[in-house]
Amino acid sequence: MDKDSELLMRAALHDLANVLAGVQGVLDLTPEDAPLSPRNRARLDAVVSEGLGILGRARHLAMGTLPDASLQSAREWREQLADELKPLALLHKAPLEVELEPGPGPDAFPGEALRTYVRSACRQVLPYARSGLRIQARSEADHWRLRMAPVSQLPEGLCALPEGRSGDIAGRWALRVAQALDIAVAFEDGGLTIRIPRP
Repeated sequence: MDKDSELLMRAALHDLANVLAGVQGVLDLTPEDAPLSPRNRARLDAVVSEGLGILGRARHLAMGTLPDASLQSAREWREQLADELKPLALLHKAPLEVELEPGPGPDAFPGEALRTYVRSACRQVLPYARSGLRIQARSEADHWRLRMAPVSQLPEGLCALPEGRSGDIAGRWALRVAQALDIAVAFEDGGLTIRIPRP
């Protein structure tokens, strides 16, 4: 087995262990003779949803593929992203808001590929944004810009992985999509600015 495959497998196994620990945690908090409370059911749904997302990203990484990056209306893109971030917000007990800012560019964003990048980036950013995160999206004439704030520093998971480190699937996925879409990330003014050039 080559080194990259081994590191990917280690990252996937680590993340899968975390998902199963999350499921076990919910079950441990539920009395044996009682059904799941609405709160615990929501937590279990969130853990499973995030686990399925990790599995999908690990599959793409193993196969060297990307989800669809074709343009999607800004409103639909924002609504889907906000919905997809709900499990992450519940698990981290931190609000995640997605806003569209009017800009001079076309009223569209690069669909599922960019949404999966944002989800993975949020997993890396949330430990540095304890009070929650506001994501502002803007379509410029020659690029798209996302702003995540407040953030106290650039997360290590959004930087290149050091040699021999497996990282986690979210970090690996963010790096893979960033490379494919030529995404640039900078820490400035208490937040992350993400720029995606138009093709």
